[in-house]
Amino acid sequence: MSWLLLRLELRRWRAAGRKPVLWWRDDDARAPSAELDRLLDLAARHATPLTLAVIPDGDITALAARLGDMGQVCVAQHGIDHQNRRTGPAAGEFPPEWRRIRVATQLRAGWARLAQAPQAARIFVPPWNDIHPELACALEDCGYRGWSAWGEMASPGQAPRVDAHLDLMRWRGGARFRGEGRFLSDLTAQLASRRRSGAWSAPIGLLTHHLVHDARAWSFLETFLGWSRGQGGMTWNALPDLLAAAGH
Repeated sequence: MSWLLLRLELRRWRAAGRKPVLWWRDDDARAPSAELDRLLDLAARHATPLTLAVIPDGDITALAARLGDMGQVCVAQHGIDHQNRRTGPAAGEFPPEWRRIRVATQLRAGWARLAQAPQAARIFVPPWNDIHPELACALEDCGYRGWSAWGEMASPGQAPRVDAHLDLMRWRGGARFRGEGRFLSDLTAQLASRRRSGAWSAPIGLLTHHLVHDARAWSFLETFLGWSRGQGGMTWNALPDLLAAAGH
C-alpha cells in the first residue's frame, strides 16, 4: 500500500510537469571503516551526490586519503566534537548560556581541523540537529556557506539552510531500520505537502547513519536509490548547489 500511495502522489507531480528534488546526508563519520566503504560504494554505483557530515575531533588524515578520489562526496562539518554539554533530555554541543562569540570560536576551531579533507565545504551540520539560539549568527560571522539541520522546508535568516526530512533509522530503544512502510509514508507526506503549498522545488533530504545501519537498512537504501532515479523519476542534487540556490 505504501508504494502504491507514493506512486499515486508521483503521478500528480508528473501531471503538473514537476520532478521532486532529493539530496542525501550521512552523519557521524570520523574515520575509514567497512561501513563507510559500503556507503561510498552505494553513492558511486548509483551516481548519487552524498554529503558526509564528519566530526572534526581528531586526526582526519586517513579519512581524507580515503575520500581523495570521491568526486560525488561533499564533506561537511558535523559539530565540533560531538560531545553533549547540555543537561536535560535535549542533547547539544553548545550550552544555552554560551554567547555568540564563544560559539563562533569553537566553530572556527572545528573547521580548522576539517579543512584539509578533499571536497571539504564550509557547511555546518549540528549534532543531534540541535539549533543553539546563537548558531545562525555565529555561522554568518565565520563565513559558512550554509547549514543543515532537521525538518524545515525553508528557513529565513542569515546563513542559507537546507534540512534533512527522511531518517532511514529509528532511534528509540536502539538504532534500527525505520521500516519500508513508515519511510515511504513519510516521503509521500513530504511530497504532498510541497505539492499543496506550491513549493515544488523545495528539496527533500534523506538522512542516513552508516555506522549503525542494520541489514534491512542497507538493503532498502540500495533499493530506494535505484528506484528513485528510475521508476521514481526523482532528481538528486548536491547540498552545496542547493545552499547556493537558497542563498539567492
